[in-house]
Amino acid sequence: DSSKIMIPNDEIAYNVVSDVDSDEPWPRIAWLMSFPNSGTSFTTRLIRHATKKATATNYGFSNAVHVEEVKDKISLPVHEGELEGPFWSDPHMFETYSQLDTGYVLTKTHCGSRCFLCQPKEYIETAHTFLNRCLSGERRDKDKVMSKTRYDKSLVKKAVHLIRDPFDNVVSRYHLELGVLEKKDPKEFKKYSKDREGFRKFCSKWDAEFAGKEQRNFNIDDKLLAYIKDVPCHSDFFRYVQWHNLASTATRNLQIPTLRLHYESYEDNLEGNLNKLLTFLELEKIGETAAFIPGKRYRNYYTSDEVKALSKMLKELAYIDMWPLLEHYFDEDIISEAGR
Repeated sequence: DSSKIMIPNDEIAYNVVSDVDSDEPWPRIAWLMSFPNSGTSFTTRLIRHATKKATATNYGFSNAVHVEEVKDKISLPVHEGELEGPFWSDPHMFETYSQLDTGYVLTKTHCGSRCFLCQPKEYIETAHTFLNRCLSGERRDKDKVMSKTRYDKSLVKKAVHLIRDPFDNVVSRYHLELGVLEKKDPKEFKKYSKDREGFRKFCSKWDAEFAGKEQRNFNIDDKLLAYIKDVPCHSDFFRYVQWHNLASTATRNLQIPTLRLHYESYEDNLEGNLNKLLTFLELEKIGETAAFIPGKRYRNYYTSDEVKALSKMLKELAYIDMWPLLEHYFDEDIISEAGR
């Protein structure tokens, strides 16, 4: 029976044939799937500190170039000779976090539908295009040439799917975009403060910029679009729910065991979540548990009416297996706190 088994709390798994006896190389690949700014850095740090083992990434080029200690600025594949990736995240730190020769290596992928200041044609995805982007990345070779990469989906054996409060996630993405804007256009950057007022001013500009294109390209009911069109940065909530829907579809289509974790649960049950991850990845704890420092909460950047409008949109658009994992972010008590 290959039916889906629901596991209490954050977990969901599928009955699949074990790959323990296959001839494929170890370590096996376990995706860390996350919409950007939803806990990727902490989750990889948590695993590295606890296991003293390295993690991996699809994005070997950025690591090779931006980490000063990486020798020769070359991307190093997890499996020798597999130039399409994935790649070790921190090859300069192998003395501290050694390469795995067994178990599952946690491998960062942001998949598709994740741009921030972009028009709908750049982020509306199908299940097929999204999966291809989950498998895609880049590398840098010994000749300092950057190449796009995409490895075969058969390499992926498990997945960890991270979920963060959508309000905290979207505002955190704004803060990241401000950092990009500061370098790219300092004059424009100075128009926006890193607070509620600056966020709403920024969203107002870009919401107006893309309004017409959204009306033509969003595959949602006109009444629903009218309901949320004045909500600040509403298109990023569309990207958010589309991303989680398609991440769920990707792991279901691959029929791989999947562990879903809410970022906020680290605060209340750090050791419990670490143990879930270690068991899932078949790794041992030999190091320390990295400290979790809760981030700021940004629910008050939105009014209660805006939160209700977004609740309606996400409930309407979320797939049947995703809404139960999101609806607690829209409890009445939480909505009543918005805008304070």
